[in-house]
Amino acid sequence: MAKIESLKNYIGVLNEDEFIKLSKQIYDITDFICEDYPKHKEWYFHKQIPRIFTPSGEILFARSEEDENKIIAMACLKKDEEEQKICTLYVSDQCRGQHLGTRMVEASMEFLGTTKPLITLADYKLPMFQPIIEKYDWELTEVVSGLYNDRAKELCFNGKLTKDVNLEQSGLTLTKKPRK
Repeated sequence: MAKIESLKNYIGVLNEDEFIKLSKQIYDITDFICEDYPKHKEWYFHKQIPRIFTPSGEILFARSEEDENKIIAMACLKKDEEEQKICTLYVSDQCRGQHLGTRMVEASMEFLGTTKPLITLADYKLPMFQPIIEKYDWELTEVVSGLYNDRAKELCFNGKLTKDVNLEQSGLTLTKKPRK
């Protein structure tokens, strides 16, 4: 079972070049996210990495058991007075269905101090996240169009990104599947 690690734990342990290399390895598994979130790379290196040097930020990750240089999952977290947010959550395709996503979410919720963190995702990713959303009874609280791109609506769970919201106007509903 892959161990979930904290990038914070490597501050002061790795030299600067090694720390940058590990930070980049963690980022690289999510580089494709730039298709939906064009400023993802800039945000990761200029906001999230500096944030982990404070109590309000964390980056969790898991390495392959076969190759410790291969990152297979990651989560970027933000915890401050205004929000407790899972900013990025990703598990490699080949590791899905092995409960690594659940373990990443649970470690994230532990850091954030809540079982109802703010998390947003593109509407077309809903089927991928549906099991976790249902497991933790997360509530769809906002749907925002054109926030990061013009292709998808951003679904917000357990909190809001904007001040005014009307779920009925969005035309989107979340139906729970019967439990087996």
